[in-house]
Amino acid sequence: MAEDLVSVYRTLDEATANIVKAALEDAGIPAVVQGRQSSWFDGLFVPAEGSWGDVLVRSEDAERATALLRDYAEAEGNSEQEADA
Repeated sequence: MAEDLVSVYRTLDEATANIVKAALEDAGIPAVVQGRQSSWFDGLFVPAEGSWGDVLVRSEDAERATALLRDYAEAEGNSEQEADA
């Protein structure tokens, strides 16, 4: 994957990050999960940092990925998504 990665989704937990990553990859958008937590602390710092981590995509895929995630959130009636676009 290219070095030019941007965050398209910020989440409070690793499971959600992996679900989002899988959805993007199913749509043909390569994605990477980048957590900010150490397994030693098991989410201890999530409240202080405001999130567990991000789902990253190539900058050229960011607009498409954000649109896909927004459409999914609207279809599910979920306003908790934090798209960074």
